[in-house]
Amino acid sequence: MGDLAGRVAIVTGAARGLGRDYARMLSRDGVHVVVADVKGVDAAADDATSAGTRAIGVETDVTSRASVEALMARAKAEFGRVDILVNNAGLWRGLAQAGLLNCPDELWDAAWAVNVTGTLRCTQAAVPLMRERGWGRIINVSSVAAAGHGDSYALTKNAVERMTAGLAREVGESGITVNCIAPGISAFENAKGQLPNADQIVGRQSIKRMGTTRDLYDAIVYLCSEAAAFVTAQTIHVDGGALA
Repeated sequence: MGDLAGRVAIVTGAARGLGRDYARMLSRDGVHVVVADVKGVDAAADDATSAGTRAIGVETDVTSRASVEALMARAKAEFGRVDILVNNAGLWRGLAQAGLLNCPDELWDAAWAVNVTGTLRCTQAAVPLMRERGWGRIINVSSVAAAGHGDSYALTKNAVERMTAGLAREVGESGITVNCIAPGISAFENAKGQLPNADQIVGRQSIKRMGTTRDLYDAIVYLCSEAAAFVTAQTIHVDGGALA
């Protein structure tokens, strides 16, 4: 799918969880990584550096334009460019359980601020740097929940998918693609402990297992590669056939 070595990637929400794994795997594959999160970035950056190339951590609030612009400025100062943006930062805990009628204001506002506005803020700030070089790959993160029951979390991720298409249309002439991955149940995130009906969901999938970090990372690498140069505005469901 092509060599990403030497590229510079920013991964948001990368201090822990899947984002931390993405940063480490990118570094192992020769990509310089900027680990962005509200805290814990130094340990995650050290983890990524130990896997391969140099990585740095930048404390970032993706809901703040000033914070995001400072992130991009630091990335350019350290590495001279930004090629890849993985908008991984997101909130989901408690949203499905809260529903809509009883969703607390603070939970609703925080989810939209991080999942939707945060994705937009980071993209807005990264695009000018990508345009300087005439090349860029933006990967947003949705969820199979976006096609589900319309709870608070699902609505934010549905918005991310629609935003992906809109952004792709605006930046295509600049050599930038914008795509989205929609994970299903992930073993990494301990889905069995979080979802009581996880076994039933897996049983309805075409592939009878939970997803892994490797499954998701490989989709990201494909979308960042030259093999996907003509692929944009798409949402790829990495879900073992759950939606089918």
